[in-house]
Amino acid sequence: MLSALKGATVARDALTERQRAQMLSLMQVCYAGVSAERFARDLDDKQYVILLSASRTGELVGFSTLRVVEERMGGRAVEIVFSGDTVIHPDYWGQKELQVRFTRFLLQRKLRHPLRPLFWLLLSAGYKTYLLAVNHFPRTVPRHDWEPPAERRAFLNALTGRWFGEQFDADKGTVRFADAHYRVREGVSPIDREAAQHPHIAYFARKNPGHVEGEELVVLAELRARDVAWALTGFLVKQARLWTRRGLKWMGVGARA
Repeated sequence: MLSALKGATVARDALTERQRAQMLSLMQVCYAGVSAERFARDLDDKQYVILLSASRTGELVGFSTLRVVEERMGGRAVEIVFSGDTVIHPDYWGQKELQVRFTRFLLQRKLRHPLRPLFWLLLSAGYKTYLLAVNHFPRTVPRHDWEPPAERRAFLNALTGRWFGEQFDADKGTVRFADAHYRVREGVSPIDREAAQHPHIAYFARKNPGHVEGEELVVLAELRARDVAWALTGFLVKQARLWTRRGLKWMGVGARA
């Protein structure tokens, strides 16, 4: 049984106008406050895009934009992969194709320079993206069960302050954009009572209570090769299980109580 999604990582310059329009429309389905101008600025600031299409129809149903830059931390060169706009249509939640494509991208970047530290920087207005970082990369800042070296926290604050200026609140570790910005639409991925029992989700809610208004938690994950490899393996296994379940359902084989 084939996956419900097909993924591809492309250069931003290779996008067609039709693809850009589909991406904007998809953002407006899941987020409030999305303007064409703001979306275009964010996209033009990135070099790569992961595209997700429905296997049966070819319709674009998800994407993530990526920016890769070199910075210096404590006098040493490091590489930063920054996630921009990311969305998957709710009909395809649970699929792992985006995670598989993203971790493949990270592994490729790591293998290009094995000795150079690699980090994933993201702004998280919803807990699902935050969970991707803390569940798979132990050295993630912030998280409730790990205290990073002071140098790393200072680097993150300095980098975020340089990139986002006064919109970054160093005390809270969040970014609140001065102009109109996206926020998850009401009813899309809410933190309900059950979700709030999860320690990572509860921590996210405490660190970023303004997420419902679009305030975003700044997250920095160190991407060691073994962590990326394990994450990729985990996503592939979960995807294979999903294909198997769908295949059995398609063949009329159901689970018995």
